[in-house]
Amino acid sequence: MAGVLDALASYVSNMLTEMAIEEVAMLIGVSSGIDDLSVKLRDLKNVLADADKRNITDESVREWVEELKRAMYHATDILDLCQLRVMEQGPSKDMGCLNPLLFCMRNPLHAHEIGSHIKALNQKLDEISKRGGSFNFIKLEAYQNRKTTNPPPVNRKTNPLLERSSVVGEKIEDDTRALVHMLMMESGDKSDSIMVFAIVGVGGIGKTTLSKKVFNDEAIQDKFTTKIWLSVTQEFSEVELLQTAITSANGNLPGPGGGSQDKALLVPALASAIRDKKIFLVLDDMWGTNEWTNLLKAPFSHSAPGS
Repeated sequence: MAGVLDALASYVSNMLTEMAIEEVAMLIGVSSGIDDLSVKLRDLKNVLADADKRNITDESVREWVEELKRAMYHATDILDLCQLRVMEQGPSKDMGCLNPLLFCMRNPLHAHEIGSHIKALNQKLDEISKRGGSFNFIKLEAYQNRKTTNPPPVNRKTNPLLERSSVVGEKIEDDTRALVHMLMMESGDKSDSIMVFAIVGVGGIGKTTLSKKVFNDEAIQDKFTTKIWLSVTQEFSEVELLQTAITSANGNLPGPGGGSQDKALLVPALASAIRDKKIFLVLDDMWGTNEWTNLLKAPFSHSAPGS
């Protein structure tokens, strides 16, 4: 649960930053509602560690945690609704790799709809926070202040290998078929060289597993010349990302012995490696659009139409 809260809070915070950068105009009250949501999520995360420990023996705390879980399901429903509104628009060159929530905030009609859901969620989180105050939870800072050393970084890198025996459920099969079907359709806009789809949501809901199932689908393997899986962790290196992409596309790494660290050489090398090939690219564990917009979009624009 702490991971879900942390992921959702980070997602909302990143989205607020993107809105500020792009100066997105929104209806009065919607922007403040999203700001409030970000603050509430982080405040709740600060007491969740203690709540998780106490809900094992305290029935009242257990009920409080369950109520918070239901609120998190509501939050993911809002993100799903944003994704639905994006999908209803169909593939669009103008939309690019736009954050679905950001897309809805740009549209006054969608902004009002999503804003109403966010307002209701904020009211629910207010009620949950007030109830939580009666338990006198110990805040996360109290534990962190006792730390004298930082834990070693966790390796979050993913790979496209799928353990078939561990993937069950009708929902993920339906989602896989639906996404593969959309990927197999040709865009009506022939000037649009590449199609971009986003799988969004909080941590732990199965985004990586769904991506793996699509990546390994037979229809995808038959349609695309080259498949590339890039794990974009929060500690990712642009140089390493470019090198991995070049190697995955069977390209030649620049520099003596292929060891160049110069992006000015790596970007053209990637463009050359994928030129006129129909590419299926997965960017897993992305937290924003900068990796695509500022680093990968230019070289991948040299891939074949339908990528």
